[in-house]
Amino acid sequence: MAKEKFPDWDRNPRPPVPLPPRNSCDCQVHVYGDPKIYPPKLSIGHELPDATFADAQRVLGVLGFDRAVLVHPGPYDTDYRLLVDTLEGLTDRGNYRGVVVVDETVPDQTLERLAGLGVCGGRFHISARYGFLPKDKFLRVIDRLRALRWHVRLHMDGPDFLEYADVLASIKDVPMVIDHMGRVDFSLGLQQPAVRWILKTLATDNWWMLVSNGNRTSALESGWDDAVPFGKAYVAAAPDRSIWATDWPHVRWRKRRMMNDAEEVELLYRYVDNDQGLLKRILVDNPARLHGFAP
Repeated sequence: MAKEKFPDWDRNPRPPVPLPPRNSCDCQVHVYGDPKIYPPKLSIGHELPDATFADAQRVLGVLGFDRAVLVHPGPYDTDYRLLVDTLEGLTDRGNYRGVVVVDETVPDQTLERLAGLGVCGGRFHISARYGFLPKDKFLRVIDRLRALRWHVRLHMDGPDFLEYADVLASIKDVPMVIDHMGRVDFSLGLQQPAVRWILKTLATDNWWMLVSNGNRTSALESGWDDAVPFGKAYVAAAPDRSIWATDWPHVRWRKRRMMNDAEEVELLYRYVDNDQGLLKRILVDNPARLHGFAP
């Protein structure tokens, strides 16, 4: 069966207006390699994008981002060879960190090697559509990440946070990052149960928000006005624990129009009403603290 194809990322990015502050960090970039060398470990129904690390570096340079977190793509599962080869190939890893999909089968030796290369977080896909991870297994992996002083990234759909609320509330001493604004339904408004839970949870000082992908979640093709109230609410709830990302190269993009990545940056500016001090916290100070970049 032929694999599903999706729109390619915009290969002619423009600089956002204005440019972000110096040492800004894109906290989620995915890179892909030659499928003959790095085949996906999981069976997937779509083609992997042509989006190399060199491509990512060029896009980041145009957008004005000096730092990035390379988030290991889900289709590779726990085959970390591409990320390892990418990080080992850098002459200076000071501006790059990594986050990986992790489960209880990954040996401690592998995690320690990844940590030595700048990996500092584990990502979990937990939802009804991915299949719920048993809570006891999740907590056992969290114990191992705690020992490494890594943070946790939660790629979950809004209602699934409520299903997992008891176990999530029990984790007090590990930074917990909610991916992609919690993947909530913007049409249900800020009073929907999942958003109320997220805003309440963000008051806890180990919880962080990745205010990314408002453009993807939006029902609109451009402008994405429906994302703005959510971005503002999340940032207001945790201004010192909000980070941001392009989520480049926008795998499985389902809108008719593929946006230019500069538009995403400018959407973030609307979340903070162009407050330059707050923008610096989200793009520079907060990511540095979470990922261990130099101040």
